[in-house]
Amino acid sequence: MAQRYRRKKRRKSRAGLVVLIAAVTVAVVGAVVFVVNCYGKTETDLRKLNYPREYSDLVSKAAKDYNLSESLIYAVIRTESNFHPNAESAVGARGLMQLMPSSFEWLTGLRGETGRYTADDLFTPSVNIDYGSYLLRYFYDYYGTEQCAVAAYNAGFVVSEWLENPACSTDGKTLTNIPYPETAAYVVRVEEAKAAYEEIY
Repeated sequence: MAQRYRRKKRRKSRAGLVVLIAAVTVAVVGAVVFVVNCYGKTETDLRKLNYPREYSDLVSKAAKDYNLSESLIYAVIRTESNFHPNAESAVGARGLMQLMPSSFEWLTGLRGETGRYTADDLFTPSVNIDYGSYLLRYFYDYYGTEQCAVAAYNAGFVVSEWLENPACSTDGKTLTNIPYPETAAYVVRVEEAKAAYEEIY
């Protein structure tokens, strides 16, 4: 009886050892695959993973249509949704470039396309990138500088008040101080991402 018990115990020990060896093997193989995948990649290759250019056909078309830098559009997409087409913010902004349904409705009216789309179409990359880029161009033309266009993309027409405020602008054209911390951080993130895209590509 005791002998049979010892045999069972030995079998259990061996089974446990086999499971442990299998787990270690899986971990080692995973680490090797990771190293092999990373080995040989340059710093630029790794940065490209962090600054992707997804939806390149759509971005290229929008850049041409609205005379915008592709790097700026990619930077806004990366900052807004990190390239997730179904992203939706707590306040209801939707899609790749995080447009609000109310802004979308206003823009469709500006373009004579009222009733052509619903708010759900903001989750369609072609529609979202087209209208997001159109809004960027609108603010660019309205304010005359990329900095103000990006700030307005985040905060809206309140930028006009900032430009009239000597504490925020010394020349009425550029912002020396952005009073909304969220918008100030947003402008920095977009400009840094744009610079990275220009440097990498």
